[in-house]
Amino acid sequence: MEWQPIILATVGSLTLLSPNKTAEIPAQQEIQLASNSPVEVVEAAPAAYPNRIEIAVNITDHSDLKIAQDMTIAKGQVISDRIPEKTRLQAQQRQLQLSLERVLATSIQAPAKPLPVPAVAPLPPVNYLEFEAAIERANIAIALSQEEITIKEQEIQELSQIPDLDPILIEHEQAKLKQLQLNHQIAFNELELAQGKLQTAKQAREYQEYQASITAARRVEEENQAKAFYQRQLAEYNEKIAAKEIQVTQLQEKINVIQSQIENLQIVSPYAGTVRNIEFLGQSEDGAIAVKILLLVKNSDQ
Repeated sequence: MEWQPIILATVGSLTLLSPNKTAEIPAQQEIQLASNSPVEVVEAAPAAYPNRIEIAVNITDHSDLKIAQDMTIAKGQVISDRIPEKTRLQAQQRQLQLSLERVLATSIQAPAKPLPVPAVAPLPPVNYLEFEAAIERANIAIALSQEEITIKEQEIQELSQIPDLDPILIEHEQAKLKQLQLNHQIAFNELELAQGKLQTAKQAREYQEYQASITAARRVEEENQAKAFYQRQLAEYNEKIAAKEIQVTQLQEKINVIQSQIENLQIVSPYAGTVRNIEFLGQSEDGAIAVKILLLVKNSDQ
């Protein structure tokens, strides 16, 4: 029966040697690997099973090697485990995990929305009826007093035409005329006063409207400033949230990378068998020692 190799990939390297003899297994029998083995079967022979394989691993110290020559090992048994490096990576991982927990525990408060600026109460409707009525009354009083004065002047003129009229009577009527003229002047003063009050009321209204326009403009400005301040705070809040998410992602990625490195530091045997030979190939510049292990594999049904 022709022998077909099984190509396996590990963290180090695993190579099949062409055996002198191969153990024949049923055509439909599957090769069972340890569940925690990093070895991946890329191609498997349906009718043949290798009885010898080479496993290449890298260690940093002889104590990292967990097997010895002529030792019988089980499938999934640890071949090498780089404990010092694993301890160092686990310490880094714990520090990163603490940093991640601190970042996740950091609370970022969203800015409060600005309160609405109180609305400006509208001015009451303008009303000058009281002042206009006072002006109208003053005009009427002036007209009436002027008419009375005219009538009284005519009466005095007529009386002065009567011969032998008692002068006291004319003096009495002239006194009445003076009183009417005084009343006329008082009515005229009342008109000027009413007109002045109307003008003052109009000026006061204009000032109120001016103040109201300033208040309204100030309210708009305060509202715009509050909105702009809120937008700045919101932008800073979003930046902090984004920075936190980036930091969490970066820390998690570093933790995952270290976890992968830790998992790859331990190499397990993909098969059960007997260690026939352990050969130390040399040490690289980074201090890693290359080791080649020759494993005599048992049949899969053993």
